[in-house]
Amino acid sequence: MTDPNGSSGRGSVATARPAQSGPRLARVRRAALPAPGSPEGLPARRRWARVAVGAALALLGGWVFASLYVSAGERVEVLAVAQDVDRFQLIERDDLRTVRVAADPGVDTIAASDADELVGRAAATELHQGALLAPSQIVPADARLVEPGESIVGAELAPGDAPPGALAGGIDVLVVLRPSTTTPDAEIVQVFGWLYSFGEPDENTGRRQVAIVVPDDRAADVASAASDERVALVTLEG
Repeated sequence: MTDPNGSSGRGSVATARPAQSGPRLARVRRAALPAPGSPEGLPARRRWARVAVGAALALLGGWVFASLYVSAGERVEVLAVAQDVDRFQLIERDDLRTVRVAADPGVDTIAASDADELVGRAAATELHQGALLAPSQIVPADARLVEPGESIVGAELAPGDAPPGALAGGIDVLVVLRPSTTTPDAEIVQVFGWLYSFGEPDENTGRRQVAIVVPDDRAADVASAASDERVALVTLEG
């Protein structure tokens, strides 16, 4: 059957389909596809973030390891006190032990390799167990030690009571005890001893503090004279 416009029935059915329906469906399907991802199924942006974090952690771990390695390399073996040692007591090998510590320029220590040189030396101060040894805690090898039967007596000397020359620890001295004002006719007393230590003269008065080693049986006489400022020193050569 032919319509008035001269078209066949089959042709009129074909024109009844919606125009361009195929391309419109294709666009909808493409929009529904997921974004490109990594082989593990994660988006590319998330994958690169995890890579960056991993690299940062690896760098941090390497820095920490390097720091610990360098610190371990700076540790040195030094001497410490194994048991308490009294002042002026001779140091024995059992009094020393070796420890490893980090090198620090601010701490004065004694290398463990010097242990044999300290045996037989005297302690300049009391040494307590566990403390690190310092050179200032050991009496120098050529220093003079207070022997049994000797005492240390302190005194303050006026400028005229001290030798004009330079003083030195360990030198022999003649301790001169002047008579007191209550017994002006008494004889001058002389005591042989040696100079243990001395201070610098006071910038205003010129007086200086000294420590003198004298025999025990004369220590009381020297101390009494020192309290009255009746002590003078004469250095003895040799």
